[in-house]
Amino acid sequence: MQFADFVALNIHDLKNRLAMVAARAERHGDGETVRDILAVAGALASLLACYKAEAGQLSAVEEACSPAYLLDELTADSRKLAQPHLRVETADAPASWYYDEELVRMVLANALQNALRYARETVVVSAVQDGEWLEFRVHDDGPGYPDGVRLAPEAAAPVSRDGSGVGLYLARAVAALHRNKGLAGEVRLENDHGALFRLRLPQ
Repeated sequence: MQFADFVALNIHDLKNRLAMVAARAERHGDGETVRDILAVAGALASLLACYKAEAGQLSAVEEACSPAYLLDELTADSRKLAQPHLRVETADAPASWYYDEELVRMVLANALQNALRYARETVVVSAVQDGEWLEFRVHDDGPGYPDGVRLAPEAAAPVSRDGSGVGLYLARAVAALHRNKGLAGEVRLENDHGALFRLRLPQ
């Protein structure tokens, strides 16, 4: 067994152990510990997904999902606690769309965590239909993406801007798995009075 395979197996085991610890903390009413544990578990899940993408083992199971429900669920806890203010906009979202909800949730969770870290006052998370595309957006009013990240779309640059490269690598890998009618999903990074992360998925 190669070392990378060994690490991947252990990440899976660590995720399961963290879930058990989180369940115990929840029974004791320790909500803060539960949130911290789930954040770590999410980071491990991202690392495992990146490993699978690198090994050609990551696949998307596309099912009819509600973008509005996904965003409401994703931001439920953060809206209670978040400073800065977090706003969700889904008025222009389609009722349903075909995508892998688990993978898309992982990508958006990474982008949201990044936005909350760098925003000055406000983060807006939205879903809109743009013709044959569904577009998820995470927009903060922070300093924006460095040019080295924003202007190098194929580079393994970090969504989190912390040098790890995991967030953006995973986002692009997940987007590329969503294909239909010759179109493939894509990630766009822009600066518009802050950082704007856009995940676009074809119909």
